[in-house]
Amino acid sequence: GYRAQGLHPRPEAPRATLVRRLYFDLLGVPPSPDDLQLAHHDTAPGWYERLVDRLLADPRHGERWARHWMDLWRYSDPWGLGDQLRSSQRHLWHWRDWIVESLNADRPYAEMVHRMLAADETHPDDLDALRATGYLARNYFLFNRNQWLDETVEHVAKGFLGLTLNCAKCHDHKYDPFPQTDYYRMRAVFEPYQVRMEMLPGEPDLQRDGVPRAYDRAPDAPTFRFLRGQESAPDRSQVIAPGVPDLLAFAPLEVRPVTLPVTAWQPERRPWVLEAHRRGLRHRHEAAQQRWTELRQRPEPADPAAAAIAQAELHVAACDVAVATADQQSLERRGDWMAACWAESPDVAEAHRMAVLAERRAALAALERRAADAALRGLRAADAGKEALGKERDALQETIAAARRDLDTPPAADAPVSPILGAAWTPTRFLDSTKDDPALPFPATSTGRRTALADWITDPRNPLPARVAVNHVWSRHLGAPLVPTVFDFGRKGTPPADPELLDWLASDWVAHGWSLKHLHRRIITSAAYRMSSSLRGAEAELAKDPDNRWGWRRVPIRLEAQAIRDALWVHAGGLERTLGGPPVPSGAQETSRRRSLYFHHSDTDRNPFLTTFDDALVKECYRREQSIVPQQALALLNSRLVHEVTPAITGELETRAPAGDEVAFVQAAFRILLGFEPDEAEMQASLQAMASTPAGSPEGARQRLVWALLNHGDFVTLR
Repeated sequence: GYRAQGLHPRPEAPRATLVRRLYFDLLGVPPSPDDLQLAHHDTAPGWYERLVDRLLADPRHGERWARHWMDLWRYSDPWGLGDQLRSSQRHLWHWRDWIVESLNADRPYAEMVHRMLAADETHPDDLDALRATGYLARNYFLFNRNQWLDETVEHVAKGFLGLTLNCAKCHDHKYDPFPQTDYYRMRAVFEPYQVRMEMLPGEPDLQRDGVPRAYDRAPDAPTFRFLRGQESAPDRSQVIAPGVPDLLAFAPLEVRPVTLPVTAWQPERRPWVLEAHRRGLRHRHEAAQQRWTELRQRPEPADPAAAAIAQAELHVAACDVAVATADQQSLERRGDWMAACWAESPDVAEAHRMAVLAERRAALAALERRAADAALRGLRAADAGKEALGKERDALQETIAAARRDLDTPPAADAPVSPILGAAWTPTRFLDSTKDDPALPFPATSTGRRTALADWITDPRNPLPARVAVNHVWSRHLGAPLVPTVFDFGRKGTPPADPELLDWLASDWVAHGWSLKHLHRRIITSAAYRMSSSLRGAEAELAKDPDNRWGWRRVPIRLEAQAIRDALWVHAGGLERTLGGPPVPSGAQETSRRRSLYFHHSDTDRNPFLTTFDDALVKECYRREQSIVPQQALALLNSRLVHEVTPAITGELETRAPAGDEVAFVQAAFRILLGFEPDEAEMQASLQAMASTPAGSPEGARQRLVWALLNHGDFVTLR
């Protein structure tokens, strides 16, 4: 393209610049001094390609590029009011880890998209694959189903197809040939889906851990067109069938219902579920027993009042043991009853009776524990509170007496038995904002609508998904997208200056199995990627194409927030290499040395340092902002993080320069922190600044130089 315009491309960047560029681009961190030395001494032909292959095989590659895709796919940890879950899902980090693992394994992009949209239909009993549907679970919204589905339709269209289909919610699209019904046909694909939490082996408490996943909860839910987009005015005269925009329907959407395996819609049948509950109760019983033993071995107080309290505490502890024992017995009897039902055993009635009675005994034990606790509180309470506690104890005694009578009453044939859960749906409040909507059993079939949509999106005949993804990858490698309107490939968007390049890259990528590593390799081994960003002697080109629409030069790229923070810890030798796991909560982030990828990230809880450097917005981030504001300079100058890492970075650099050799120290500092050797003026300015450092300065001359270089524009810029 640039040659056709009579433009001369920039020469290849210096090796040190290329190495720094590759490390940040593929791993999101700077090269270590040893990495730089290794790359510098590899002079055999093909050194560059060997380095690219090594970095693509590094586990940090998945972490780096996961954050890019998480921007596009709107990753967010849960948030709400206080402890109330209002948006996204608990434990959504499992989806983040799935993205990292998929990228490192070079899972084809088409397969990734397919699993994110429909793994619950294609891999219904595979917890590893089900993590992918965190893409849909993230859209959960407690109070309003229409907002939930609006965001799903909008961002599936923008993220995978580059279409602003959301513009057709209220009326026919003003620019593109999409009638209003196209929007609602897409919505109908997602109308049935809901979100549930899947139990993990060995962890029965879904509050502590679990896999959030999508499933079809209401397969018969109708989709109506909203008149002028108003949810209060649905046109009930016609039910909209699931489909895709007519303009792009190269083939009809083939929807086939999916019959799910029994363990998918009755997850309690999974063999490890009962054992997980047993393990949880066993730990609870052991802890209660240990507490009772410790209290029993205490010396008895001489004071009568203190002795009475000590006895009451011991009684509460004994009740805790009894409750844990009763709960264990109840679990076993309920498990026996469920197994008898599944096997259609003739003993199911007796198993049912035993399960009901075991639950009643567990309920009685819990009531007796409450009574013991009330008695303990009565002994500890002041005189003014004793009357209320006495009334509470009296009421509990009446309830306990009734529960004991229930033990002598034969259970009815239809008496309810609490199920042993292997999964739980995430409640919504669409009908009443003060209480959860009614729970429904998991259906035995799924509509197959999302599988059909995923098939259509990832079909090689679909002209959009590959081009949209290639455009995003190109943008992050080269600093500017081929199509500037990255989520709008329609008529209102800006067409690419070089459509042939976009088409060729997309076609080549699909032909190579949608391998993202192939796409990365194709782009970063090109002459276009390896160009210098220097404008020296390029006056004629600047006059012809000042905006670089034809890609005749490398565009300097400002580092993302995560890469800036992580680089500080890498240079200090302190960035943790642990992969995956729960997010670092906000209260622990200031001292954490984990990659910024693992910080809790939500609409109401974003890291201040990262936000200062244009961290990803949660609700939509198809391109990050690239601001230059005073707060960024202040953060690099005065933040606790910078002051903490500067001495460590200085210490790391001093291992590369002999004591007293300030020239060697300055050279190492520039090369390692900024990616280039200092010129004569920079060397003299640095030496002069170090020499003018006041004697006895607590930081020392070398630390002050490092501090200054961390505030250099090239520290946060890729040339």
